[in-house]
Amino acid sequence: MLVNIIELFSYHNVIFFIIASFFIGSIPFGLIITRISGYGDIRKIGSGNIGATNVLRTGNKFLAILTLCLDLLKSFTILYLVKINFEFKLEENFLILLYVIIALLSLLGHMFSPFISFKGGKGIATAAGILFFINWFLAVFTLFIWLIMAIKFKTSSIGALTASFICPILFWFLYKSNFIKNIEISILEVYLVLIITILIWVKHIPNIKRLIAGTETKI
Repeated sequence: MLVNIIELFSYHNVIFFIIASFFIGSIPFGLIITRISGYGDIRKIGSGNIGATNVLRTGNKFLAILTLCLDLLKSFTILYLVKINFEFKLEENFLILLYVIIALLSLLGHMFSPFISFKGGKGIATAAGILFFINWFLAVFTLFIWLIMAIKFKTSSIGALTASFICPILFWFLYKSNFIKNIEISILEVYLVLIITILIWVKHIPNIKRLIAGTETKI
């Protein structure tokens, strides 16, 4: 794997896209949008998060939807640009490896943005952008789980934790079987989704503590 990564870095423009993925992922759209719109620092509202759910607590649904879309597009766009530039230049195994690196860096950028002292969001929308790039059906299915659980318990974190927990199990099942035709999952994509789940759960540790204590903020 290390040899493959080193060889991958030797391709023209790969390093540029790798660096760009982190900084594009780092753009704190929720913070920028709420400040421009006159709501001040979103980090001082509700849960203090910069994501769409906390933006919704301003009472402005449009801004929340806009934040959701922009955070989702951060990862999807950079992955799509990589696809355009390298799909016919790299062998499949190198291409998938590049997708994994780009996806993780865009997510880490969102979670630990250098623009806000290496703090950031919980990564749900940005992770959704990665899933939509891999397979739209799996992304919609995962988001459906999040929506059902969030509505049922009126708590975004429960939806996020449930959906992120189920997602790698779903990917592993599809990797090991041909249950759904035309959906091919590589082992690297399974590992990617598992790492994403771990990162999401780590970022949700404060939420988990509040859920246990019964003090978690409702939607």
